[in-house]
Amino acid sequence: MFLVNLEISIISTSLVSITNDLKSFSQASWVVTAYLLTYTSFMIIIAKLSDVFSRKSVLVLSLAVFTIFSGACAAAKTMIQLIVCRAFQGIGGCGVYALSIVIVMEMLPTHKWPSYLILITSLFALAMVLGPIFGGLINDNSSWIWVFLLNVPGGVIALVLVVLAIPANFPFHNSPDAQKRISLRQADFLGAVLLLAGMTLYITGFEQAASLHAWTSVQVLPLLLVSAFFWMAFLASQWYVTTRDGGPDPVFPWRFCQSRVVMGLIINSFLAGTVSTTSIITIPVRYQASVGVSPLQAGIRLIPLSLAIQVGAMLVAGLTKKRRLPPIYMLFVGAAFQLIGCIFLSRGSPEDPDWKGLYGLMVLTGLGIGLNIGVATLMMPYITEERDKATATSSVVQFRFLGGATALSIATAVGNKWLRDELSSLVSVEQLSFIFRDLASIDSLPPSSQEIVRRLFVESFNLQMRILIGFAAAQFPVTLMMWERQPVMLD
Repeated sequence: MFLVNLEISIISTSLVSITNDLKSFSQASWVVTAYLLTYTSFMIIIAKLSDVFSRKSVLVLSLAVFTIFSGACAAAKTMIQLIVCRAFQGIGGCGVYALSIVIVMEMLPTHKWPSYLILITSLFALAMVLGPIFGGLINDNSSWIWVFLLNVPGGVIALVLVVLAIPANFPFHNSPDAQKRISLRQADFLGAVLLLAGMTLYITGFEQAASLHAWTSVQVLPLLLVSAFFWMAFLASQWYVTTRDGGPDPVFPWRFCQSRVVMGLIINSFLAGTVSTTSIITIPVRYQASVGVSPLQAGIRLIPLSLAIQVGAMLVAGLTKKRRLPPIYMLFVGAAFQLIGCIFLSRGSPEDPDWKGLYGLMVLTGLGIGLNIGVATLMMPYITEERDKATATSSVVQFRFLGGATALSIATAVGNKWLRDELSSLVSVEQLSFIFRDLASIDSLPPSSQEIVRRLFVESFNLQMRILIGFAAAQFPVTLMMWERQPVMLD
């Protein structure tokens, strides 16, 4: 579970080295998004598949896929090969993450969920802390291929432990009569296909825009329009399946859409994902491009954000259980922290790209993200029916990463377009092409041009942070939608 989340953040300080080596900076965001695309698209589907084929079988398969394609990523010789392997790696990774949460919930009584779910959230946050540092260490001392190869021994060990430790028919191994696994005939294959198609086209459309295609181009607009059709068809199918007696088991039960609190948590998770993923990926790139630091130094500079996410998530358990504070209050505080952080992160001076005040802003933003993640992870099992807990918990995670993939694509598209327009009047077409393929080529420019280019990268980052302001602000009305006279408490 630690490794699959490490893959999200470790790439942030490896991205420049990878794109420099494979000569394709303009496709850099695809290395991240390909993983997030499948990581988000398959999460609910895999949770449902485990109802059919057993938790253990699907977890073993997920671990195997993640491990094999981690090795394949290291062997990639072109950007296209790497992107394809990252997509398959994400399928395995999402299965490991989703089923780890579900299995922990099924192992423990309800009153122990907060402690263990916070442990899971802390593992996620720890991966966010260590990922950029590991990526920086690897890139400073070896080749980027070890970013992926380090998963292979860890994946093999985890695979062996799962095979030996988890009973074949878990969680019904001690009571066969209580078997609740659904049959293939009850599986909602249509819903799964519609969800997968909608997610894939949606993220691919945004990613095409991030690759500097116009929003109205044939590479972007048709994908988004067809995606909207699949999303509407998916929601219609889930309404029909949920309300029909004796039908298949829905992928996303319509009763979720009928609950203000459930949908509020899912949308809040989506919005927090926009801020967390985009910040984790763009901040190290900003430091490497504008300050000229190494990947390791960029990773170290990201520690305040990553640690603050972990602290924020851990605070939720203490404040909700020991202090009896309603979780919805922490969602408001978390949204405020994210909004303030994004506002001031967007105002960094291009004249001082290494301004130390950024660290404090990263702490504030990270605390807000951590509060949101902690509340969403802890609260969802308390407000859903027993039969929906696995799907609901997976939905929170899936939509968090969907938000991350969405905002990262939008921010990259807008930032790269602005940067290309500004640089076109400063450098030649050939130099511009080199900069977008290899950031190290900035060092080959005349000193006066280098300074201007590095300042423009800061302004591009500021523009990306201004986009996040809108996502952070949207958390307030969404949280208000969840308001009840008697707020939900975590007993």
